[in-house]
Amino acid sequence: MGTSSSSADRVAELAELLRKYKDAYYNGQALVSDAAYDALEDELRALEPEHAILKSVGAPVNEVVTEWEKARHAIPMGSLNKAVNEAEFRQWVARCDQLGVESALVPIANDLLVTEKLDGLSLAVNYENGKLVEAITRGDGQVGERITSNARRMKGVPARLPEPLTVSIRGEIILKLSDMKIGFPGTDAPPRNRAAGTSKRFDGAGCEHLTVMFYDLEGGDTEHATEKEKYERLLQLGLIVPPFEVTDLEGALRIHNEYSSKKRAELDYEIDGLVVRANDLRAQHLLGELGGRPRAAVAYKFASLAKVSRVIAINWETGPTGRVTPIANVEPVEIGGATVQFVVLHNVSNVERLGIGVGHEVLVSRRNDVIPHLEEVVVKHGPSVAIPSACATCDAALGRRGEYLVCTNLQCRAIVEGRIRRWVGTQDILELGDKLIAQLVEAQLVREPADLYRLTIDDIAGLERRGATIAKKVLDNLKAKLPLSLPVFLGSLGMDDFALETAKLLVANGFDTLEKVQAATAEELAALKGMGAIKAKSVVTGLAARSEEIQRLLAVGVVPVAPSAGGGLAGKTFCFTGTLPRPRKEYETLVEKHGGTVLSGVTKELHYLVMSDPSSASTKAEKARKYGTQCIDSDAFMTLVDAASSSAADV
Repeated sequence: MGTSSSSADRVAELAELLRKYKDAYYNGQALVSDAAYDALEDELRALEPEHAILKSVGAPVNEVVTEWEKARHAIPMGSLNKAVNEAEFRQWVARCDQLGVESALVPIANDLLVTEKLDGLSLAVNYENGKLVEAITRGDGQVGERITSNARRMKGVPARLPEPLTVSIRGEIILKLSDMKIGFPGTDAPPRNRAAGTSKRFDGAGCEHLTVMFYDLEGGDTEHATEKEKYERLLQLGLIVPPFEVTDLEGALRIHNEYSSKKRAELDYEIDGLVVRANDLRAQHLLGELGGRPRAAVAYKFASLAKVSRVIAINWETGPTGRVTPIANVEPVEIGGATVQFVVLHNVSNVERLGIGVGHEVLVSRRNDVIPHLEEVVVKHGPSVAIPSACATCDAALGRRGEYLVCTNLQCRAIVEGRIRRWVGTQDILELGDKLIAQLVEAQLVREPADLYRLTIDDIAGLERRGATIAKKVLDNLKAKLPLSLPVFLGSLGMDDFALETAKLLVANGFDTLEKVQAATAEELAALKGMGAIKAKSVVTGLAARSEEIQRLLAVGVVPVAPSAGGGLAGKTFCFTGTLPRPRKEYETLVEKHGGTVLSGVTKELHYLVMSDPSSASTKAEKARKYGTQCIDSDAFMTLVDAASSSAADV
């Protein structure tokens, strides 16, 4: 990918694009094809394998003035890797079986569960003692919206299960085509978009026309050995599930072909592929993850459709890093049940390569039936578009950096908003969303992160559709994150090539105060394992450029603190699994606060596996016992935390 000196810029560009495309897709308006998105992910993974965007799921809940309460999932709602053709599907199976040999697994190629990939909105429905207590949308996989009252009105969501189970059940909200005709006659919106809007209406109107199909469950009174057993258990509970079948590799290909050629068109609801998993849950666990997603499962997508449309306009949007993205506005065209009007053209070099202009006829597709993509210019009518020389947001002169146009005005509103979103996003500050950030920047109340801590209730309450209640909640959530740990402080600054994981790497290697980090040389950092010369230089340059801003943060009381190396949990490692009384993030924060370390899985280095039932016979628990790891419940964990707190107080 070009020269090594462009690596940092490319990582930032890829991360920016992936965040934008992910947010657009999960909030109702896809911008690029799955194939293009996957290619960008692969490139970013090659440049920076541990980048946070590769591990993220879904998209943040939009900041809208609503009454829907944000809620954190007890178990994160993940997503799947994809296969877009037979060759990739076979490659996925072969790779799983190759890795399975190391764990003496039976080949998954002989035992696959195949079901439909529903084109809807993911929902987690939680029951306690058989009673429905909570329904949370997917959101970004960690935080969603609690829409329990609306979910109660949807088909397939019983108020009470036939058995007194405490269980979390995952499903998909869909709008059947027949129900759309009855409940929303004359609508021209795609079923998924109509379902998305309806599911979040405050008055619940129309939710009775929505259906929830379920496909997974956690908790309950039974340890399941296979995916098939889970589906059968869902059926026993009287829930609606999509069709499923256990078969082998060739059978899965046959099923995919049947859906592509006939079955899909006959369905009363929309799907955009099949989900294929290793049926054996033990095999799923041992095969682990790939890019933060389960390795032993894949979304096997359908082939794309394409139609010709005409370009109405080409707009140039400045992004949060200053890079300018061209977007083609085309005459509305229906492709695969969805109306396409906007297509991202990626960069100025691509526009020049296509020779695209207003009035040109272009071939537009929905690759994998999801994300719009401009394949080619079919017929040119008039000249190609003129390349802009000024930023559409701030009117400053644009420069050229490789394939991209760039605005270098650091006071550009688009760049300022991007910086603030990075600060807020790294800290996971609820209620302070994109729309409020835009209002604060527009009102010139915020120009950099330090300004957030100078805000008053009156400042926020004076903005349109806010008020004192919202203002207080925003400021309370902002201040609740203080004091910031040094890694979070550094990762929030928004420097290129300086993600949270990079900051943790520095601290773990002895750069555990802000002064030490700022005094570090590129040579010292380059010597750290996992750093490298290019990233080290970028870190040093970025810190120097942010030095005055850092001083302003310190001046308003945002002073980073070093991890408690001598804390009561120092030297201890923890992993959390299953359904727990409190959100997993809260437990992990307690570990780090007292000097402990959180691991993502069971390894020989793990000291404690925290779970609802320490006597469980699950594969994860058995593996932990094999390594000598202690299996404890949440009460025992909190006893350890209390002891750690007491020891800190005695010092």
